[in-house]
Amino acid sequence: MDIFFSIIKMLGGLGMFLYGMNAMSSGLERAAGNKMKMIIEKVTGNIFKSVVLGIIVAALTQSSSATTVMVVGFVNAGVMSLPQAAGVIMGANIGTTITAWILSLSSIEGGVWYLDIIKPDNLAPIALFIGSFLMLMGGKESRKANIGSIVVGFGIIFIGMKYMQESIGENPIFMKMFSADVNPLVGVCIGAGVTAIIQSSAASVGMLQAVANMGILTFSTAFPIIMGQNIGTCVTAMLSSIGASKNAKRAAMIHLYFNVIGTVVFMLAIYLLKYTIGLSFWDETVSAANISTFHSIFNVTNTLIMLPFTGALVRLANFSISDKESDRKSPASLIDDRFLSTPSVAILQTKKAMVEMAKIALENVTLCRDMIKNKNFKLKDKLKENEAMLDDLEIELSNYLTNLSDRTLSMQESQEVAGYFHMVNDIERIGDYCENIMQSALEMRSGGFSFTDDGNHELGVLFKSVEDITRLTIEAFERDDVRLAKKIEPLEEVIDELKEKLGNNHMERLKKRECNVEIGTIYMEILSNLERIADHCSNMGVAMVKQNYTVNDFNTHIYLNTVHKDMPEHYKEDYENFKEEYLMKLNI
Repeated sequence: MDIFFSIIKMLGGLGMFLYGMNAMSSGLERAAGNKMKMIIEKVTGNIFKSVVLGIIVAALTQSSSATTVMVVGFVNAGVMSLPQAAGVIMGANIGTTITAWILSLSSIEGGVWYLDIIKPDNLAPIALFIGSFLMLMGGKESRKANIGSIVVGFGIIFIGMKYMQESIGENPIFMKMFSADVNPLVGVCIGAGVTAIIQSSAASVGMLQAVANMGILTFSTAFPIIMGQNIGTCVTAMLSSIGASKNAKRAAMIHLYFNVIGTVVFMLAIYLLKYTIGLSFWDETVSAANISTFHSIFNVTNTLIMLPFTGALVRLANFSISDKESDRKSPASLIDDRFLSTPSVAILQTKKAMVEMAKIALENVTLCRDMIKNKNFKLKDKLKENEAMLDDLEIELSNYLTNLSDRTLSMQESQEVAGYFHMVNDIERIGDYCENIMQSALEMRSGGFSFTDDGNHELGVLFKSVEDITRLTIEAFERDDVRLAKKIEPLEEVIDELKEKLGNNHMERLKKRECNVEIGTIYMEILSNLERIADHCSNMGVAMVKQNYTVNDFNTHIYLNTVHKDMPEHYKEDYENFKEEYLMKLNI
């Protein structure tokens, strides 16, 4: 029965450890916020920068597995190449060693007051008190709450380690298992197996450090287990790549090859030294700090050795995953469930997908213009294909944003997600109005109708203004440029005036019998649909401006009333410039 309860205690300690890791990494990610997005956006073809990126992201997420899963997602989305992925993966293996150094505090010996304070037995309750106080006093979405989550997670980790350590000391089977000098291959399998099962190399290292604190673990036993842990951590990325693109699978294979080759090289080197010149420390007990040291030495050295052979790793991965068929890419591939565990990255990828979606909508505006201007009705097939894609993207992005909104988000992230919900709908509606214009064009063809020269000229001016406002909206959104976003509303107001003016001109032509009622109805429908496209660009522009305010400091109706009635200097200047540009083209 004692053995049973010690196992329960071990599992409970492991559970607290994993929960603490999650709380700490979540707090770090939320505290990093936009910095995480900025870091990810800095990926370049420079392998050394990719390595540094991997170190930073793994340090923020406190997990090389989570970072590698993220990399698999980026490769699957087509926004990261395999050489870039290889560099980030190498860096992630270094970044995750920071966790082991934090855990090595458990091996500190007391004796003086300042060392006694940072001993986990004393530091854990202090961390829990300070962290809880910050979380309660700081509010759910505050920076203090994020720091509090980090500190609380820190405390829970060490309580979990203490439970694991005590359970090992209470169970003679555990004591005997870890004190025995096992076969090296068995040790590698133990390390790989445990890490693969719990899906966390940090937790696996923490368990080993808890054993080391008992003073029963020798270097000869710990070494192969540490080597196995580096292999076991690859399982998470391998599982994540199931169902992904071939390049995403190759990224997971690079992670596996990197760690397996490094393990083989280190195993051969260590045992060669042992059986030739001998290793005096081989049968000595190891501490938690010793494990952290070796963990860091392995990953840093392995990266330095493998870095010049990045190209060979990529070729090996390409050879392992054949390329018989090419992967089809769509904007939806930019979003990936792998990113949901890191909301700031998921939001960044959602935005990229929305930009591509908006470009498809813009293409349809252009196709509509060409259909009417050049009577090229063959373009309807491409327009229908784009419209179907826009419909699918709205569903996929809306579902993704729903899943994202269920995650723990900062106030700013929550505001971004809420804004994106509406903007996705705005983009899809632009596609719907283009489809209406296409139907109007087909009615013209079937009825043998055509517009007057003046009607065609005026419609061309309106089409140009609508294309321009759509491009302006996409550029402002892609660049996060509030100044550009504020130009959208004055252009939309000019488009409203253009539509009214064109409608009046058309009525005059009807009175003069220059055109008939049937073609007049089609003309007015096209004007109306173009004006509504501009309205949705306006909605997106206002949503972008709103992102720079807290939720309670911005009212859409008040903002629109203010700029239209009072016309601030920047608004009036843009309005006059747009008015001159497009009205001048009407020759009035």
